[in-house]
Amino acid sequence: MPRLFEATGEPDYGELSTERRDELIGKIARAIVERSLTAPAIFFLESTKPLSFIGSQVMVFFDPLVRSIFNLRGYNDVRLALEERENVERLLAAIESYDAEWRAKMKEEKKKRRKKR
Repeated sequence: MPRLFEATGEPDYGELSTERRDELIGKIARAIVERSLTAPAIFFLESTKPLSFIGSQVMVFFDPLVRSIFNLRGYNDVRLALEERENVERLLAAIESYDAEWRAKMKEEKKKRRKKR
């Protein structure tokens, strides 16, 4: 039986590869857009962009507690991505890009439904 505060895995404090970073940013951006949270997410990210490094360090502080309760594989990757302000910019750009694609897709589906009537 595992102990309550036993870590679920060893944290990786290394570098985040560009491929993994881009994959992670894409997943987060898609999840935000698909949940129709584009505007609040952009507002939040823009307002907290200067604090992104501090936020990543708070994640380091809470790492043992979070790992003891949840089995989150990407937690450390998110922390590594947040350390660089440029990645917050990349995330904002990805959200805006996916949002434009999503809106175009929804518009096409609406047109198809109208034609079927």
